[in-house]
Amino acid sequence: MEWEVTRDTLTVYPNGDLDMATAGVMKEEIETILYSRLGVKTLVVNLNRIRFIDSSGLGMLIGCYKYMQGRSGGMMLVEASKNVYRILEFSGMKKLMPVLCEEQRR
Repeated sequence: MEWEVTRDTLTVYPNGDLDMATAGVMKEEIETILYSRLGVKTLVVNLNRIRFIDSSGLGMLIGCYKYMQGRSGGMMLVEASKNVYRILEFSGMKKLMPVLCEEQRR
């Protein structure tokens, strides 16, 4: 997973599938980065390299959302493919945080 910090925003770029095999590791990586950068108030997860999300991936995203809420921060999901966007939409993720499809930036 690649990542960058700009001012008070951490942007992460996960790859592949966000599922039971990868969700726990990704959450730990994000929390480690956030723990070492206390000034970060916004977490942006760029999903343009994610092909699939299962319930473990959704749970991980909700866990990151709660972590950011505990820091008085926010979170958003950006550049989701149509299929990933549909999963996020059906799961109710859009009620928690902004979710943008890759087509919305054009």
